[in-house]
Amino acid sequence: MGVVFQAPLFPGKAAYAQVITQNLSALGGPESSETVDAFQSDTNYRYGAQGLSFGPWAVNGEASEGWGYTNNADQIMGGVPSAVSQTKANLEGLLTQSRRRVRVGASVNQLYYPERGLQDQTNWSAFLSGDERLGHDRLEYHLSHEKMTQMPFDLGALAANRPVPYFVQDLALDDRIETHGKLSIIPNFDLKRFQFADLAGSDIFLQQSYRNRVLFSEGIGLRYSMAEGSDLLLIAQGVEIRYSSNRFSLPSRNSNGFSALAGYDYEMPGPFSVRVLGGYQSRSYAASAYKALNTFYVELRGTWTPTHLTRVSLTVSRGIADSAFESVAGFVYTNAALDIRHTYSRNLVLHAGAEVQQGGAGKTPAIFEHTPLYQVMTSQLNCDFSVGFDWALDRNFSLEASNIYRNANAVGTGRYSIDTAVISIKYQL
Repeated sequence: MGVVFQAPLFPGKAAYAQVITQNLSALGGPESSETVDAFQSDTNYRYGAQGLSFGPWAVNGEASEGWGYTNNADQIMGGVPSAVSQTKANLEGLLTQSRRRVRVGASVNQLYYPERGLQDQTNWSAFLSGDERLGHDRLEYHLSHEKMTQMPFDLGALAANRPVPYFVQDLALDDRIETHGKLSIIPNFDLKRFQFADLAGSDIFLQQSYRNRVLFSEGIGLRYSMAEGSDLLLIAQGVEIRYSSNRFSLPSRNSNGFSALAGYDYEMPGPFSVRVLGGYQSRSYAASAYKALNTFYVELRGTWTPTHLTRVSLTVSRGIADSAFESVAGFVYTNAALDIRHTYSRNLVLHAGAEVQQGGAGKTPAIFEHTPLYQVMTSQLNCDFSVGFDWALDRNFSLEASNIYRNANAVGTGRYSIDTAVISIKYQL
């Protein structure tokens, strides 16, 4: 499934910018899952929250309340400092049967700035996902509805002085067909619908519904098992983007894209796991006014676990981002993130992270001048550094603290910094 990277409202992991990346579900395996060895699993079982059980259903949830301070509540050049509070909650149910798994859940994340009410925001999501085993097939599905927020430092985003809310509906289907040999065939389909809000006021730059669009993605992946935990990968994928609004009577922004990728997966008992992919990616537009994009795609995801107590994760990716933002012809992005987690003691986990993200857009056609689609800057660079800890007080309650420093530039602005510190108390079922 495609991934939407969005700024975490407060530090945790460093990944943040809102970039629509490749739909790589045809390669198999949930990319966001964390590797947990048997030792850590046993520790979690002995001392961590275990949720609730209702027959075949397992229910897990958590709620937290955090307080902190930021030197830039607007997250843009010249932003106002403010105290801040954050309320988060999520609830998830898991049904596990011999040939079926079903997950259903919802979450909410609310921010409140006493000195800068304009930046108050509430994000939420609800999802249903699972898989069905039918002979040699495993059909996976995912359906979600999310309300999210775009911030000024997101690559290619409007440098607005307020959050830009939008909705995403996502339907994804994957069918993993396991042959009698070592080959698995994984066709997939993903449909996303983006709906942006028109913000209050007469400023044309605050009228955001011209960005409403539907994104179709279809592909087929091949996974060849060389040995247990060692697989060769191949994927071909098409992406079609169709806009539902043309408020400014400009040439059609619709586009078609194609990717051909090859790679390798390695995940065995031991200190290393890695996925590496490389290939070709292109996008062409329905209107000749927009220049086609062609580039190489690369992705590296690696995990090093030198001991039961320390895990180091590295992610590097480069490709063509969805043409969702003010630079209508899209851009080529490069992203690198490092995450380090160390279990200092049974109930105290330390973490640190760093991320660099760069976006490069082509020159915007002159016909876009005096419209929100005109991109005055062709390069954007954001850097994050974060540190924090999670301290379990007992099975259910924990104390968390984190600090994130971000150096960024928005479209049409110079560089600026955002420094946010927060401490929160969390309850887990």
